[in-house]
Amino acid sequence: MEESKREPSLAGKAEAEIAPEPEKAPEIETRPNRFMLRLLRWVLVFLIVFGLGAVLIIVTLYVPAQRRIQQASQRYAQLEDQSQADFDQAEQKIAALELRLKNLTTVEAENQALQSDLDESGLHLVILSARTDVAEARLALAKGDLTKARIALSKTGDTLKSLEEMLEADQRKVVVDMQNQLNSIRAKIDADAEAAEADLVVLATWLLEMENAFFVTP
Repeated sequence: MEESKREPSLAGKAEAEIAPEPEKAPEIETRPNRFMLRLLRWVLVFLIVFGLGAVLIIVTLYVPAQRRIQQASQRYAQLEDQSQADFDQAEQKIAALELRLKNLTTVEAENQALQSDLDESGLHLVILSARTDVAEARLALAKGDLTKARIALSKTGDTLKSLEEMLEADQRKVVVDMQNQLNSIRAKIDADAEAAEADLVVLATWLLEMENAFFVTP
């Protein structure tokens, strides 16, 4: 009886000892999963390297370039302001010079008008001086004072020379005729006073006609 009781317990132990081990769970990492994990690792590494490269480019290239662009923009703005200031200053100087030139032109025109009046007055004075000499000479001859007549005409030659220089080239022939007439009068005063007086009348007429041509308003 005891043996029969022991046998079942031994048998139970044997069965317990030889009981099959529980099956292991299948591995999760299959070959496609391992490939995807490696791919993700490489993508992650690439992204990290790319990000570091981008940061490096930004730090080493973009930031300095942006800084240079800002500096260049500031410099350009300064140059533009300076150029505008120079332009405005140049315009002011040009306006001042134009005004000065206008004033000088006005003054020059006035000077030319004054010079013209002065020349006309000088010409008139020379003609009147020659006429006065001739009139004094005629009066002296009428009184028979030959010496006084010669003295009256002593400077008339220089007066006619000045008159010739004041006239235009095409107007000088009449003055040359006057000078020849004066030389003839001087030669005749002692030899033929009456002929000299007649020539003085002709010379006086020429001088009067010249004065009327230049200074008498019609």
